[in-house]
Amino acid sequence: MQTKKLSNNTYLMMIIFVFNFLSAKFIHYVLSFSPDAYKIDTSSIKSLIDFLSGHVIIYLLTIAAYLLIFFIFVMSIAFIVLLIHDKLTWHNFLRASKRPKLSLFSLLLIIVLLPLNEIGLKIPIATYMTIPKTFLVMSANPLILSIFAVSYVVILLLVLRLRYMPYYIIIDDIRHESLIVKSFHATKNKTLKHFHQLVTISIKFIAFFVFFSIIQLGIDQLNHRNWSVFSANIFIAILGGILYFYTAKLILMFLATPTENIKQQQGLPLLSKLGTACLITIIGFTSIYFSGKRLNINHPNYLVIAHMGISSKQDIPNSIDSLKKANAARPDYVEIDIQKTKDGQYVLSHNTSIKSKQDKTYEIGKYSWDQLKDISFTEDKHTTTLTNFNDYLVLANQLKQKVLVELKFNDTVTDSELKEFADQYGTLLSENKAQLQSLNQNSLVRLHKFVKNDLGLLSPIQNKINASKLNQFYAIEYSSLNQDTVTRALDDNKLIYAWTVDENRDIATSYAYGVQGYITDQPGSTRKYLNKISSRPHYSPVINGVLLFKRSDF
Repeated sequence: MQTKKLSNNTYLMMIIFVFNFLSAKFIHYVLSFSPDAYKIDTSSIKSLIDFLSGHVIIYLLTIAAYLLIFFIFVMSIAFIVLLIHDKLTWHNFLRASKRPKLSLFSLLLIIVLLPLNEIGLKIPIATYMTIPKTFLVMSANPLILSIFAVSYVVILLLVLRLRYMPYYIIIDDIRHESLIVKSFHATKNKTLKHFHQLVTISIKFIAFFVFFSIIQLGIDQLNHRNWSVFSANIFIAILGGILYFYTAKLILMFLATPTENIKQQQGLPLLSKLGTACLITIIGFTSIYFSGKRLNINHPNYLVIAHMGISSKQDIPNSIDSLKKANAARPDYVEIDIQKTKDGQYVLSHNTSIKSKQDKTYEIGKYSWDQLKDISFTEDKHTTTLTNFNDYLVLANQLKQKVLVELKFNDTVTDSELKEFADQYGTLLSENKAQLQSLNQNSLVRLHKFVKNDLGLLSPIQNKINASKLNQFYAIEYSSLNQDTVTRALDDNKLIYAWTVDENRDIATSYAYGVQGYITDQPGSTRKYLNKISSRPHYSPVINGVLLFKRSDF
């Protein structure tokens, strides 16, 4: 193999960044032609089907765009392997790109590395598949996480046994032999070595974040917010480039040759190392600038909102029993979820169904309030019954407690149903200026005709920000947020609420962005921490919060 001025890892890092950058711009361009969520007609099943049918071409083009990006990724794998083996010719490139087994291997690689994208790495394609962190936290417990971690390491090591498949497909042009058996045979007795490589990458990856966090902590002690924001942006940029470097290092482990592991050459000249460091910095600064991670200097006012009406995770969510406890924590709003019963009443519930102590499931929309009100069920290890929405509003108004109501409408809801809701609850909702939000954004557009309350568009991902007067705020899952989204909302005089923020790192990061509303499971401690970071800079956790466990295109 010829000596290169830069390492294979550096070349791969540049290729991954260019791929992620261009594919993100392309996808954003294609998605710009898709209708906004609030325009999708959900007034009836027929209206929804007619709307989707009328826009079927753009939806098909969007699917085609993702498939095109995947095919380009497969071609990139072929290009990388040919490049590092000095076999890059147009004929070899076309031949390798057409191999179905290479596409299957590339898909397997994306799926296996997907969880690592959740912790900040920049795995191509996987950036579009990142799961919002709130959903992971809600569905996980220590035992499940432990089982998943052990299972994942085992699967990762098994896939590493297939690491020679790209070489056999692209360089040796093997067509009919069992590539799995051949790769497994060639990697025999190398499992511990593979595991050691993974551990080494992980330790170095963590060490960089710890190092810059400690320096940022020292700068924060100077109590000068401008300096803290400036240094945080520099460190975020450098760490962003480092994430690309270690992403390339990880992927390179899967593109090895049977006779020689492809890794960064030992003893590279100082000039080459400096070149790599410069490229890491350039990629990092380019990434944070164009992906909306560059922090502004913000001093936002803030609202603390009790998630599901609780003051701590020991309380019963969405219950009148927890309202007084939540009110004692003095949140600006309590956030609750409501579902419609068969007879047109509304009850507090995050889920569409409850399971009784007799293990019978009740779909809320299929039973009347009289049938549901006495059913005991378990919610977060507490035995409780459903709370009537009307009763909850009456008590909240008596306590002078403002309410943020998430309307858990079905996929479709008619104008007449919305009017009935407004007629039934409008007076109570107006008494203390309740706010309303929903994932069914089209329903809010139509509900606007019947109520005068502030309305908000709820989204688990970054939403298109617009200057429409129909909504006053956006409630967005916090790991999907970035500085650019908050800035655009502020420019259009919209508020941004982040959900569900409980950890100090996530609160500090959201505050650094300029978020105004914090939907949290622990309103008391969240307000206390917000008071602390609003008086003194706390950007040490922010440089981690901006990059780790965040949705990001590139």
